[in-house]
Amino acid sequence: MSASEQGPKIKYGESAPKLDKAQLQFMKLIEEQNLDRVQKLKRIRRNNLLTAGALGVSVLAIYGYSIFSVQQEKFLDDFEEPKKMAQPSARVLQSGMRLPPMPTIRELVKLYRLQARKQLSQNFLMDERLTDKIRLLLVEKDPRFGETLQLLKECASPLNIQFDIHYDDILRFNMEQHIPDTSQRIHLIGNLPFAISTRLLINWLDDLAARRGAFRRIDTCMTLTFQQEVAERICAPVGGEQRCRLSVMSQVWTEPVMKFTIPGKAFVPKPQVDVGVVKLIPLKRPKTQLPFHLVERVVRHIFSMRQKYCRRGYGTLLPPEDREEVAQKLFERAEVQDTLRPFELTVEQCLRLAEVYSEHLVTRPDVAAYDYRAPKNAEVL
Repeated sequence: MSASEQGPKIKYGESAPKLDKAQLQFMKLIEEQNLDRVQKLKRIRRNNLLTAGALGVSVLAIYGYSIFSVQQEKFLDDFEEPKKMAQPSARVLQSGMRLPPMPTIRELVKLYRLQARKQLSQNFLMDERLTDKIRLLLVEKDPRFGETLQLLKECASPLNIQFDIHYDDILRFNMEQHIPDTSQRIHLIGNLPFAISTRLLINWLDDLAARRGAFRRIDTCMTLTFQQEVAERICAPVGGEQRCRLSVMSQVWTEPVMKFTIPGKAFVPKPQVDVGVVKLIPLKRPKTQLPFHLVERVVRHIFSMRQKYCRRGYGTLLPPEDREEVAQKLFERAEVQDTLRPFELTVEQCLRLAEVYSEHLVTRPDVAAYDYRAPKNAEVL
C-alpha cells in the first residue's frame, strides 16, 4: 500500500486532551483499589498454600498411622493364643473382616419387644452416657430380661468376672445366702423402683445397724436411685426444706452424698420426675448404739407433725394421762429446746431424745406398747 493510499497521520501528543484534576484523582483512586486487590489475592493464595500443606501433612500422618497399626496387628498375631478359636471365628479374623458393633440398649429393648410395666414401677434407662457409669447388676425381678442378662454374663466371662443373675423380689432377697463370702468388699448398686425405694432403704439401714445381710462388712456402700425429691430428702441438712425422718435415719448410720441427677427424658417411658443418684457411705463409728427400731420410732413420731413444735410429735410416744409433764422432763434431760421445729433438730438432738425415751421405758415398760393412733385413744386426743 502506498503512502498516498494510507489515511492521514494523527499526532496523539498534540491532539490528546489534557486531564483535569478530578479525572487524575479518580485514576489514582482506581490504581489504589487495584493495588489492594492484588495484595488481597496474594494473601488468599498464601493461605491456600498453607491449607494445602496442612492437609497434605494430615494425609501423610493418617497414612503413616495406618501402616503402623497394620504392623502392630501383625506383631500381635505372632503371639500364641491361650485357647483355640472356633474355625468360623478364625476364618473371619484371617479374612480381615470386622465384626459389627454391639447393639445399643435401645436396640436390644426393641429387638426383644420389651415394654416397661407400670405395676413394677419400671423405666428403662436408655442414655448410654449414663449407662456407662453402671458397673454392677444385682437382682432383677422381671424374667423378660433373661436373654439380655445372659448376653451380659457371656461378655463378662472372658474377663474372669463372676456374674450371678438372680430373679427375685429385692425386698425378700436373702443377701447372706447368695453372698456368703465377705472377704471382698460389697457395693450395692440399684436402679430402684420408686414404689419401694424408701421402704428398701429403711430395710437396708436396719441391716446396717445390725451388721447383717450385705452389711456384715463395715465398708459396704450403696449407690441407689430415687425420685429427685426423695434423694434431696435423704441428703437434706439441718433446717432444710426437705429435711424429714428419712434424712435423720440415713445420717445416723451413713454419710449420704448426692452424686448427680438423671433427667426423666433419659428413661422410656418418661417418668413425671427426674431421678437422683445417691451414694450412702457407712460411718466407721455409728452415731448411736440404740436399737434401730427404737430410733426409727422416736424419729417417726417427731416428724409426724413437721411444722409444729417438736414436743407435739414427740409427746405422741407417751400416754395422755401425764404426757405434758413427762415430755417436759424428757426434753430437759436431753437438753433439747422443745419449741424447735422437727426439721431444725440435729441428728445428735434426735438421738438424745431417743436415749431418754429408752431410759423412760426401763421404769415404764408399758409405754412401749402405747399407740396413740389406736381407736381407744381417739377420744382422748
